[in-house]
Order: sequence, then structure tokens, then C-alpha cells
Amino acid sequence: MTSSAAIWDKLENLPRPTLGELFSAVRDGGEGADEPGGTDRVAMLSGRIELEEGGILFDWSKTHLDRAVIAAFEELVEAMDFSGMRAKLFGGEVVNPTEGRAADHATLRGTGDEAKVEEAMALIDRMGMLVDAIHQGALGEIEHLIHIGIGGSALGPALGVDALSRDLSYFDVHVVSNIDGVALEAAFAKCVPAKTLIAVASKTFTTIETMTNAQSALKWLADNGVSDPGGRVIALTANPEGAVEWGVDETRILPFQESVGGRYSIWSSIGFPIAMAVGMDDFRAMLGGAKAVDEHFRDTDGAANLVLRAAFADLYYARVRGCQTRAVFAYDERLGLFPDYLQQLEMESNGKRVTADMQPVDGPTA
Repeated sequence: MTSSAAIWDKLENLPRPTLGELFSAVRDGGEGADEPGGTDRVAMLSGRIELEEGGILFDWSKTHLDRAVIAAFEELVEAMDFSGMRAKLFGGEVVNPTEGRAADHATLRGTGDEAKVEEAMALIDRMGMLVDAIHQGALGEIEHLIHIGIGGSALGPALGVDALSRDLSYFDVHVVSNIDGVALEAAFAKCVPAKTLIAVASKTFTTIETMTNAQSALKWLADNGVSDPGGRVIALTANPEGAVEWGVDETRILPFQESVGGRYSIWSSIGFPIAMAVGMDDFRAMLGGAKAVDEHFRDTDGAANLVLRAAFADLYYARVRGCQTRAVFAYDERLGLFPDYLQQLEMESNGKRVTADMQPVDGPTA
């Protein structure tokens, strides 16, 4: 089998036609070229992932990908044992060798190892019961939720709430991540203490910024006449014992698996503020859309795998073309926070200096 280094060398040495040349290429069967141009190029380099209501269109026709580049990437897939690594990911095997962990975020969306999916669905159901109880008034008259987290525990929820709750919101949700007191004060100014819940989102329940802000929120409740501030706290964590020790009632702790990275945790109980804002039906619909992408990624091979092709394009531009910047244009205002979320997701996932077997990387990873 050809080595990955040799394939990258091949990619470096391929011709580099301009986009104009690619679009004006002679169509298949024409004299002097084997590269489709015009609408044929769009057909070759676009695809859809279908969802219950519509779908997502992917189009790489305006990139410099061509048949030769894609053929080399498919060789790279074989050389890197992509199918084997994908099977490990969805089989719940260790794919994070640094920490000796699986990466089980797909199970939160209903795809992967059967036992782990069952565990994840049970935790989602537990969150659903609490969300429904709050909506029905079990914790009193609640109108506001202050969600305290940082990194993936804040960026994902903020995106989800902003994107999904503009037409309908059951609760006024504020996401706070900055330890600067001004951030909390801005949220406090918009909330009535007697009608406010506090969600504390921390995988370890030890994150300094988050726990400091949580203490400040409890003090605000107490200073404003709430007799049992601790009773207003919902803990979202992979360390439920730590939350109990901190003082949260165990009935108000929503756990998620230790094997779910923070940057992927929007699909877990970290998504509690999204469910609070739009209801569990819409939260589950969000999970369903993600599951459709998971299944496409799991079941489709080669360049027809649109998720894999997106990774191909990234690597090609970073490694071969020397591009260092990606622009994300969210034309729909509801996706205005999407670039912030993506920045952390990619930085933590792909911003590595070593390979899975702890060898130095041989080029840009993102």
C-alpha cells in the first residue's frame, strides 16, 4: 500500500488549474480532457444529506478539487485506515489515546455501541423529565434561566438557544462564560431573582471560572430574598458526585458520559438551556438531524461521504495550497454564533501537534 507521505507528495505535484479552467473544461468524452466542466462539475462535486424536513446541500464545485485530487484523497483514506478508525469510533473503542477514552458523542444522538446508546438515551430521558416538570411549574413560577459555563459548555448552548428560540421561547435564557463580573451583572439586570433558575455546566464541576460565577449567582439570589438559593441550581456534569459535594440536590443533577468531550457536549445535558428554551420535542429534533449526518458518515464510503469530503477539502487547502484562514458566512442571522462555536470545535479537535500514535505531525492539521 502506498504510504500517506507518498500520497501527499503526489498531491503536491498535481497540476493546479484555475477555477476558470476547471469550469470551462471539456466535458466527459470530449477531446483532450477528462474533467467535467460547467453544470457537470457542479453535479460531480455536490451532494445532499436528506433530513425529515428538507436537507443540507454541500457544494465543492467552486473549490480547486478535481478528479485527480479526489482520487488521491481516496488513496489517502485507504492508507490511513479510515474505515477501521471509523468502526472504532462508532464501536465505542478508545480513539483518544492521550486520555485512554472513547469519543461517545454520537451515542447522544442515537448512533454507536448499543449499550452506550441505551445509556445515553436514558440520560436524555432524565433531562426531558426535569425539563417537562419545570415547564409544568414543579419548581414554581420560572421565567428566566442563567446558564453558567465556559468553552464548549457555553458556546454550544448559546448557539442553540440563539438559533432555535427566536420564534418561540418558553424561558428567557442568558448564557454567561466570562469571569468578569460585568457579564453576570448584565444577566442579573434582565432577571427577576424569585423567578430565576441557575444552570451550572462543567464536565468536572471544578472549572474555576464556572464555579466562581456559580457562587456569585447564589449570592445574588440570597441577597435578593430567595430563601433556598441552592434549590435553584441545576448541575450539568460528568461528575455528579462533585456536584453533590458542592451542594446540588441529586434530583437536579443531569449527568453525561465522561467519554463525551466538552466541545461535543451540546448534544448532552449541556444542551439543557436549549431544551428549556424550545422544549424537549425540538431538542430531540435537533438530535435527529445530527443523527442523520452521523448515519451518512458511518454508512457512506469514499468521496461520496460528504463529511469526509469536507475534511479532504480542508486538508488540501491547508497542506497543499498553504491557506491559513477559513471564512464562515452565516447568511441566516440565526446562525450568527456558528463561527464562534466552530472555532473552538475545530481548534480543540484538529489543533494537534502529534498523531494518534504520539508521533509529531508532518504538516498542518487544520
